[in-house]
Amino acid sequence: MQQVVWGLLLFAVFNSHAKTINLAHTMKHENFSQLFGKLAEQSGLTIHSVLVDQKALKVRLVQNAHTSNMTDVIIVPADHLGLSEYANFSEIPTSLIAQTTDKRTLDTARVSGKLIGIPIIQGNHLLLFYNSKFIKSPVTDWQDIEKLKPTLPSHVKLITWSFMEMYWFIPFLSAFEGNLIADGQAQLNTPSMHDALRFVWGLNARDIVDSQCDYACSHQAFQQQQAAFIVNGAWALNTYQQALGENLSVQSLPSLNGRVMQPYYSTFVLAFPNDSLNGPNKDNLRKFAKLAQEASFQRLIWQEISDIPVNIEVLEHLKNEQGTVFGTLVDALKETKPMPSTATMIIVWEVLNKGFSRFGSGALTAEQTGQFMQGLAERSIANDGVQ
Repeated sequence: MQQVVWGLLLFAVFNSHAKTINLAHTMKHENFSQLFGKLAEQSGLTIHSVLVDQKALKVRLVQNAHTSNMTDVIIVPADHLGLSEYANFSEIPTSLIAQTTDKRTLDTARVSGKLIGIPIIQGNHLLLFYNSKFIKSPVTDWQDIEKLKPTLPSHVKLITWSFMEMYWFIPFLSAFEGNLIADGQAQLNTPSMHDALRFVWGLNARDIVDSQCDYACSHQAFQQQQAAFIVNGAWALNTYQQALGENLSVQSLPSLNGRVMQPYYSTFVLAFPNDSLNGPNKDNLRKFAKLAQEASFQRLIWQEISDIPVNIEVLEHLKNEQGTVFGTLVDALKETKPMPSTATMIIVWEVLNKGFSRFGSGALTAEQTGQFMQGLAERSIANDGVQ
């Protein structure tokens, strides 16, 4: 298993004895270690922290029960809770959820009706950023964007995003009233899916967007003022503010033919493998969980890593302090929908990526792509024994 050691080993003493927590996480932000350095100072806990590649997380969780140095807690995107059958995550008692936690976020941390994660960061939703040097006012509909192409300098892209990543496809699918999962079942062969595939790849065919421009390409183009618009996540706000200054504007995604484009939103959660929340280290873990939801730590989430906290009181203070752009970022959450946290979703992402690529290559029609994806998803779900 490949894994990256974050290099975080924090020591503190509590009641004259080291109180140790073994933490694994998938957060690659360079300042993430500082968050837990400060939490360790507050708590008197010793935190051993390891950064794990997301692709290796399943293997780590399976092996966790058979190692002498077991992981007590993980911090991961909520959709990883779909690995619960391998991890035996503890069910979270409602008494451990702070009253100040945005209750909407709890929907992302439930699997089969059970709350098995504690949200500590929210957002990850897509927004429309634009350069006001080229674009003078917000747009309300997707067609408004396309009409602006003739007004731009020849070297400036109209719009860009990480075209081949399926997280960016979801808002288009939603505008055609499609969902990847309905009633717990994969829904990949629907008229909505067919229409969304044709529309998005049609944008590429008409040179509205470049399918070959990946995340790094898009991110760089917008920072260097070589793209008028970019669809990107809330996490990019600070970077774009530094690059564009007063030329940066941001809004929710526009409608598409009068229909709302709804991106997913998700959370990063604390989860407790091998039912550790009820194990020998439970007192330290409960203390850790409560501190991660408190206002002092929640403020650090914005200050250190520019992510959105789940504490509603902290959010209100930040909206007053940070001004219009931050307010837009938070208010845009109202136009999102929670990303499902199920084992089925993990399979669906992989299948959707394969189908999207095949349709784009011309190998399959939209209808054939839907049939291919639905069949592959159903076989994969059956083979994995996913409920």
